[in-house]
Amino acid sequence: MQTRLLSKEEFDATRSQPQRVNDGEPPADFWTYVESIPAEDFGVADCREGQVSHVYRMGDLYEHVLINSQYQGLAMVVVIDLNEKRVYGHYLLDINPVNTQVPES
Repeated sequence: MQTRLLSKEEFDATRSQPQRVNDGEPPADFWTYVESIPAEDFGVADCREGQVSHVYRMGDLYEHVLINSQYQGLAMVVVIDLNEKRVYGHYLLDINPVNTQVPES
């Protein structure tokens, strides 16, 4: 399956009027897409458990599905194009303060 790592600019362009979503179904190929994301796109994040922490609807155009990593504040976001009903791309989101160090194993 073809995946698409979004740049910060591309990811930011999908953000608009976030509203938390508590129910719904992702496109049928969602988990297949997640399994196809190259390991290097995850950096130090390990999202293999597939725990979705939050889903946000961005207006009527996109949904952001946040898949937890082992680190607080670091998640893989899979962006869903609502009009096309398919995965648009993915982005490793780090909401920690700048210069936060990743704990050593």
